[in-house]
Order: sequence, then structure tokens, then C-alpha cells
Amino acid sequence: MIHRYGEKGFNNDWLELIKHDPIHPKLKLLPRINGNRTVFVYSHDGIPQFMVCARLGNKLPHNISEVLSDDGYNSSYDVNYGIFYSIFRLPGAAMKGGGKHAIKELVEYCKVNGVNGFFTLSPIPFLRDTFSNKPSEAMVRHYLESLQGPVEKFHLGNGARIQNINFDADMSALRYSESWGIMVNYDYNHYQDDALPEA
Repeated sequence: MIHRYGEKGFNNDWLELIKHDPIHPKLKLLPRINGNRTVFVYSHDGIPQFMVCARLGNKLPHNISEVLSDDGYNSSYDVNYGIFYSIFRLPGAAMKGGGKHAIKELVEYCKVNGVNGFFTLSPIPFLRDTFSNKPSEAMVRHYLESLQGPVEKFHLGNGARIQNINFDADMSALRYSESWGIMVNYDYNHYQDDALPEA
């Protein structure tokens, strides 16, 4: 079941679980729940399994600065895009295929509430382990499609598509050390349920 921060059924104690985010470990709580950003928790039998940090807005962000900015957002779901910029398994999660179900239910939840497009802004954690120099866009795309790393394996295995390769998308020390700051928008608008892995 999907729970959105601020709505009935969301346990505010779950916000403490943000400290387990391996994707944006230094991003504090307030920017995640301020303006057009929110947090979803997928639970099963009352136990939180996955957390998704999302941005709801009228533009598709291509870098982390755009994720953390506002673009005329209001509190309704009258927006064009849901951007999932952090998706991670929670401690104690034991449900098989939890990632699969979390994404599926979140997309369905957002569709019911008027969101039209679903994308991620995702890191490429091991890109620099493969290339000694910054690769071209074509080289990055080929690397992603080869499913060498866990993030691309998760998203492309879920049936998502590569939408954009974004250079200088996050120039923090962590992202620069991983991938020269390159990040990816994955498109979840056309995924097929039978393509979803047991994540």
C-alpha cells in the first residue's frame, strides 16, 4: 500500500527512515517535503518496505538543482510530472519483489490523482569504474543498456526506458566521484508489468 506524507495513514515516524537513503545521503528532511517535493512509503502488512522521494511539478528536471526548485506548484495534483529521485529499500523489508510493487502502486496512485508522466533522476554509481575519462553520451547509453550496475539494472529491468543522459546534473563530491556528475532520466510511462523484476 502506498502512503503519502501528510495524508491519512502516513506514520510520521517513517520520516526517520530517510537517514537510510543511499542515493542522497546528505540531503536533509526539509527539502524533501517542502514545496513540490514529498515522500511516499510503500508498506506491506503494516511494515514499510520502500521509500520514494518524489518531486511533483510542471517541468522535467534534468539536474538535482531543478529537483530541489519549485515551478509554480500548488498543493493539488494538477501537474505534468512525477519525478522519483530516490527509491530505496528500508531496513527490515522482507517482502519479495517489494521494489516492483512499490513502483507499480506509486504510478497507479499518481495517475488516479492526475499526474501524467513518470520519470526518475538517477545516479550511475559505477560509471567511473568503467571509464578512465568522461564518456560521451553514446558511451554512457551503451553502458546503461549493458546493465552492468545495480541502478540501471533496477530501472531498465523494471521496463523503464532511458529518456535523457544529463551531464553536470549533480556536481556534489559523491556524484562527481561516481560519474563526473552524470545522471539519467528514466521514463516509466510505458513499462510493462511482466517486465518487472523481483527487486
